[in-house]
Amino acid sequence: MKLYDLIAENYETIFPLEKEKVDFIKTFCKKGKIIDAGCATGELCFTLLNEGFTPTGIDLNIKMISIAQNKIRPSASNIRFKVEDMLNIVKFGQLNAVFCFGNTLPHLKNKNEVFLFFSYIYKSLLGDGVFIFQILNYDKIISEQKVNFKTIENGDFIFKRSYDFAEQERLKFIINFTDKKNNESLSDHTFLLPLKQEFLKESLKKAGFKKIGCYSDYNFTPSDLTEYSTIYAAEK
Repeated sequence: MKLYDLIAENYETIFPLEKEKVDFIKTFCKKGKIIDAGCATGELCFTLLNEGFTPTGIDLNIKMISIAQNKIRPSASNIRFKVEDMLNIVKFGQLNAVFCFGNTLPHLKNKNEVFLFFSYIYKSLLGDGVFIFQILNYDKIISEQKVNFKTIENGDFIFKRSYDFAEQERLKFIINFTDKKNNESLSDHTFLLPLKQEFLKESLKKAGFKKIGCYSDYNFTPSDLTEYSTIYAAEK
């Protein structure tokens, strides 16, 4: 079973879309053609569609994309979803913005792929374009050798996450999902790059981005590397 198949049908319950995230995006970009890389079941794309954007959601998980596509109504002609590698972003032409939330970036295989992704985004963005992404604070995680993932539980399921720190170059990310209705417990894992802030900022600059903001929340609180996750906004 693919890792994120475990949570696809409950994704929006586990990770509800924050209004603050949408407001943060609209501070940088009011409309236009956007890509949500790692879109999951498409909740952000549908919200941005209603705000006047023309969104495309891409994700490698077939089940996630299928759920998103099944939510499209005939009146929603300006939205689409594709099973696609985010490294192929240049095929979507010129963009007003690229978003990559939900700790998607560490799923790339190595640091070279991260730099290539940044470079491809820079080439794809229009002159006033913006790249916004969110990632766990791996400076803190690696320093402390722990991460405080919350257990998410309701009447239907229990969702748990953990890291195995045996390999420091790529952390083993483990998901445990218990389906209460079917009395079934499932587990799977993948490996994530623990990308630190210095590397991310230098790679963005090397890719060509001139203005880079690092924030500890969607209220623009500057990152001090004590936060749980960090939001980056990179402009050309």
